[in-house]
Amino acid sequence: MSADAARGPLDGLTGLVTFRLGQREYATPLRAIREVVRLAGLADLPGMTPPLAGVLELRGTALPVLDLRVHPAPGSRGDVLVLEAGLPDGSHGLVDSSSVGIAVDQVRAVVGAHELSPAGAPMQKGVLPDYVVEVLRDDLGVVFLVDLERMAACARSRS
Repeated sequence: MSADAARGPLDGLTGLVTFRLGQREYATPLRAIREVVRLAGLADLPGMTPPLAGVLELRGTALPVLDLRVHPAPGSRGDVLVLEAGLPDGSHGLVDSSSVGIAVDQVRAVVGAHELSPAGAPMQKGVLPDYVVEVLRDDLGVVFLVDLERMAACARSRS
């Protein structure tokens, strides 16, 4: 088996966006992210329930933002990963838009998929949440490759 054939979930990925939530490092495919913006000017609305944190005005469009950060302090800084597609259940619907923002503590970098490697043996199904696609490793340690839409849907279902 060639090294390329052993890459599994990284096959076909050219880049990954790495980010931090709490003390953990994550990555998601670059193709899933439209852009990254600072978490500033978030407007909260009456009746919102977590993980919906509020709405950002992004070039004249209201962008619903889901906050996946671990215990964020009120007014804390962060970044927003803007996804093209809505959540699988279509529930982000504050506005008629296909975009949704995901608040994270910090976007770290855009890296080539070749810069991360599998952390060990193939992941057993059902051990980690279904939004974790693969456990990878970089120079600093473990990085969880995630499907952000699934991660956000999981957070919504817990609230």
